[in-house]
Amino acid sequence: MAQPFDAELEELVSKFSRDLADQIRALLLRRLGIERAPAPRAPNPRTVQVRSAPASTPSAPTSSRTKRAPNRAPATVRAPVSERRNAARPTHEERAAAIERIARIVGNGSGLSVGEIERQSGFTRSAVGSALKVLKDQGRIFMGGTKRFARYATTQAAADQASLEARRGAAA
Repeated sequence: MAQPFDAELEELVSKFSRDLADQIRALLLRRLGIERAPAPRAPNPRTVQVRSAPASTPSAPTSSRTKRAPNRAPATVRAPVSERRNAARPTHEERAAAIERIARIVGNGSGLSVGEIERQSGFTRSAVGSALKVLKDQGRIFMGGTKRFARYATTQAAADQASLEARRGAAA
């Protein structure tokens, strides 16, 4: 008799995690200035409609091992791995918009470091780094210098000049 309960519980947790992921994604998009109407979610074809058992049905006996001490918090139920893995991944449109935003920031600056781009964009360091890699591969921006003196600009000469100035500033 515990199987319908487990299936219903899994369905509720799955729905809750999808709704939470959608709300977080919408919040991040608003923070980034990318307004987008939330797409209606299609029902998951793998979910099973479960009816609760009648109240007169006796429940399965519980063993003493499954009982929790009254002072312990209930165990948390996690979403299936397939949902957790894709929950925070941005869509193609969101990623393209982030790349364009970083391209505008680099275009408006005169040789910016990754940290400066990170602060101006509001993205994480890893998101900025991957966007800079895409832009460099496309030939839209250039990097001058290495490591802590790396600077990004729309021309190679500007990037190299900014890197030299950063190196001189650190030596002074």
